Amino acid sequence: MKPAPAVVRAMSTLNYLTAHPGVSFTLSDLCDALDVNAASLSALLLALSDAGYVTRHPRRKTYTLGPAGVALGHAAALQHPAIEAAADEMRELANLGNECVGTVATSGEILFVAIEGHPGAKSREAWVGQRIPMLPPFGQVFVAWSSKAEIDRWLGQPGEDESAALLRERIFASLERVREDGYVVGLANEPAEEVIALVDELTELDREGIRRRLLEAIPRQGADYISEGIQPDDIYDVANLAVPVFDAEGTVAFAMTLTGLTGIRGARLREIGETALGAARRVTRSIGGKWPAPITPER
Repeated sequence: MKPAPAVVRAMSTLNYLTAHPGVSFTLSDLCDALDVNAASLSALLLALSDAGYVTRHPRRKTYTLGPAGVALGHAAALQHPAIEAAADEMRELANLGNECVGTVATSGEILFVAIEGHPGAKSREAWVGQRIPMLPPFGQVFVAWSSKAEIDRWLGQPGEDESAALLRERIFASLERVREDGYVVGLANEPAEEVIALVDELTELDREGIRRRLLEAIPRQGADYISEGIQPDDIYDVANLAVPVFDAEGTVAFAMTLTGLTGIRGARLREIGETALGAARRVTRSIGGKWPAPITPER
């Protein structure tokens, strides 16, 4: 069942303000960015202001996030202890590359909730509140240990042509390698640059138009994104290396993703993967989580 339009507008507004901390927006700015008419958004902002989730400047008539969000964030942090527990480990991992990004999986999206380190010369800045659609091949770290039904939902319907079916099989097979290694290696490629640029643009105007382009661009990562296994003497340009943190139910509650590993020899990449895996196991242990036993979902 789809949420009511007013609920969607409220979530979109709060998400947009979260992605722009410290920035003020007029009603017109928000209407353009969110593609909502002024009357509907004005009523919504009034309700959010009354509840303290949005603050309206009395003279400039601009809007920012309100103080109620602080209490909400504090309560959410207590509910999701992996985020705070991972902070020190993420800082150490960031020293191996450029940044270490903490993410969680929401309904169909990967949400950035923590960042340590600094972007490199060839990378774009990430920010807390950033969202990326979780479409194959993105999101392997969150689905590799899931049930067959959940993996099938992530993969989507099989394509009609042979190449699409082969790619689906290759992505499915990659999940077994992820379970064996304990971490995901995503390889940099030309389509990745398009995706990164579109993610950056999601905070700009015509947000829905950009999102549609992003939904088309992510599947084009295809086979070039998927690592077939790291060879010690080969050189790799790595888009990211991600490790899972598990909760008490053995579900991936959090992922730590390392960036900035370009032009790296396979042997060193394996060492970094094992280091990241050790960090993930320590965080899992610290929150009372349970690392799952190896599984191989049926096709």
